[in-house]
Amino acid sequence: MNPRARHWTAFTILAASTLATGTGFVLFKASVLAQLPFAAGESTWFISAHNLVPRFAVGVLLLVALQGGRVLQLTRREWAQAVFMAATSFAGCLLQNDGLQRTTAATTAFLTQFYVILIPLWWALLHRKRPSLVMLLASLLVVAGVAILARVDWHTFRVGRGEAEVLLATVFFSALLCSLNWPAFHDNRSERTSAAMFLVEGGLFAAVSVLACRDSAHLLAPYHSPGWIWIMLAAALLGTVGPFIFMNRWQRFVPAAEAGVLYSFSPVIAALAEIALPAPLSRWAGIDYPNQPLTFALVIGGALILAANVLIQLKSLAAE
Repeated sequence: MNPRARHWTAFTILAASTLATGTGFVLFKASVLAQLPFAAGESTWFISAHNLVPRFAVGVLLLVALQGGRVLQLTRREWAQAVFMAATSFAGCLLQNDGLQRTTAATTAFLTQFYVILIPLWWALLHRKRPSLVMLLASLLVVAGVAILARVDWHTFRVGRGEAEVLLATVFFSALLCSLNWPAFHDNRSERTSAAMFLVEGGLFAAVSVLACRDSAHLLAPYHSPGWIWIMLAAALLGTVGPFIFMNRWQRFVPAAEAGVLYSFSPVIAALAEIALPAPLSRWAGIDYPNQPLTFALVIGGALILAANVLIQLKSLAAE
């Protein structure tokens, strides 16, 4: 496959992963709501970690089922990448999920998109090269679009514990996304690094769950709920396992900063999914998660983020 065709193939696959991740946010929230009755008195750290354990366990089991036990036979360099990805993803997910329970989903969505600015800065420092004006403009369009989409109230906005945790999570996520494009990892086998990443990260979340647990009965209680199990499985496949596997395989063929701008469309997908998906999930799982209305803010915010992606792709076409 020639470089141009490979770039557009990778871009299309990453766009599909973004669609899945955006929908997965609704499933993530539904799975937490379905878990709460089984975690009375537990801390937000326990709920965050315990909810994430099965998502990564599903990833390991799926890859072992598809590839066999050899999928966990890695070279030293593949283990280095897997451990780095697991550590940064673990820190980012744990901080983001805990922060989400202390601030609004809208604020979390807004602050998380700062990785769009951080990724070009990481690469600028690494290569000692100033980010292009097109990338800076695209980043500003994304931040403006998400701010409108999230309906951030600047009069009441403050940086408390929840907001600080989400911002710190963004630093870890940006490092994770950058690592997928590091030349040293270019020849690593993505299915093996993905499987090892899921294994290590699932183990870290399991350890946090046990250490943070106040009542050991809460470790297994959610597994008695068919509603929670099915939502968790859907969240794992659609929002965690699937996107990570494809990102680990294909992002190396798209510049990290360009991929970051593409991923910023995820909150728009999440907002669109919230228009129709929460109500049927609520009826099925017995949770209180109402549908959200289609708003003018969603249209304008989505248009700005779409414009940022179009701008980046026009720059890529001009460079070919």
